[in-house]
Amino acid sequence: MTTPLPRGLPLDRVSFDEQAAGVFDARAGFPAGVAEQIADTVVRYAGVDAGDLIVEIGAGTGLIGAWLARPPARYLGLDASQPMLSGFATRLPEGGHARLVHADADQPWPVADGTARVVFGSRVFQLLDPEHLVREANRVARPDRAVLVQGRLERHPDSPKVLLRRALHERLRAHGLTPRPAGRLLQRLLERAAEAGGTLLPPVTAASWPHEVKPGDVLDEWRQKYSMGGVTPPAEVSAAILDELAEWVADRFGEPAGPVWTEESFVLEGVQLQPPKERDE
Repeated sequence: MTTPLPRGLPLDRVSFDEQAAGVFDARAGFPAGVAEQIADTVVRYAGVDAGDLIVEIGAGTGLIGAWLARPPARYLGLDASQPMLSGFATRLPEGGHARLVHADADQPWPVADGTARVVFGSRVFQLLDPEHLVREANRVARPDRAVLVQGRLERHPDSPKVLLRRALHERLRAHGLTPRPAGRLLQRLLERAAEAGGTLLPPVTAASWPHEVKPGDVLDEWRQKYSMGGVTPPAEVSAAILDELAEWVADRFGEPAGPVWTEESFVLEGVQLQPPKERDE
């Protein structure tokens, strides 16, 4: 039996509270050294100086945030999942100026006006209301300079995950459903921030690494999710699509499907926000 999606929570946001922190880390984690490399690139990309405030939306278990929270910067991590933040707390560095707050990013943020040098989110902004996110980011932005930065995974075009996602979208359309690709939602967020007066920054690749993909494992993960392709089909439609994809995997990769090595990258995209003092003139 499929658990119904609770009202008021879009897509997969509800699933994060139900995952143990260790399970989440196994699914969303990085190879050794990559998270630190990403955090260092965020700091350089946003021009963070000593004492500046970094606000992370959807801080989760601190895969990246634990590195952002190192001195001499100040760090504030927000997440709607208390279990995730409890896992993060065990990673916080000693001697830093870091706070973790249980908060819904689709509500007013517990951040003072004009205090943040950077608002950062890793693979989470597509789950949030873009109008609210841009409005709050502009509100908390420092008057001299502030940057909104989103991090996303970029996969090789021949990656089994990319090919499977494409096959999924085709089958969703065949069932009369319209996919909502995360990349398109993220691009719309950047455009909305620019329309609000911000300046788009060139993207930068923070890290790249070899990655082993088992197509069968991808399908197993999808079976545990409430949504697919950015929509939430009826349970019987989800089951039918997953069965069709299992046949596709067997035809494409063999049965049982063996591991495939590919490359993944973590890309930063940003907008220099319009300072509050300029908006008030």
